[in-house]
Amino acid sequence: MELCSIASGSSGNCICVGTQESHLLVDAGISGKRIETGLNSVGLKTSEMKAILVTHEHIDHIAGLGVLARRYGLPIYGTQATLDAIRMVKSVGKIDQDLLHPIIPEQEFPIGDMIVHPISISHDAADPVAYIMKTEDKKSV
Repeated sequence: MELCSIASGSSGNCICVGTQESHLLVDAGISGKRIETGLNSVGLKTSEMKAILVTHEHIDHIAGLGVLARRYGLPIYGTQATLDAIRMVKSVGKIDQDLLHPIIPEQEFPIGDMIVHPISISHDAADPVAYIMKTEDKKSV
């Protein structure tokens, strides 16, 4: 399993997590163009991403979310409260409801060959989570 930080900090957050088979993004807090450039710099394409996992609804975690969802039809996973809060952020724009997948903290779910384990965290947001990704032989937090 590999992790690649595309952006980290108050100006935006986006991490790519991947295996030989599957890649996904954790947050999309910078522009879609910057995310694409970051992925391209490590030999990946945005169209290869299986999903976007959202930790919480702050703009430095969702700024490019709407663009990527509309352009690539990427499924978006987050807690129901987080997804509801994202719908209220006008700058994200309209996201097809079929792309939104509510998750429940402590309930694992599969994406490609990874198992995603969301865990509740303390933060000033609607219902924030962190994610632990596992495969048969690796784990990333």
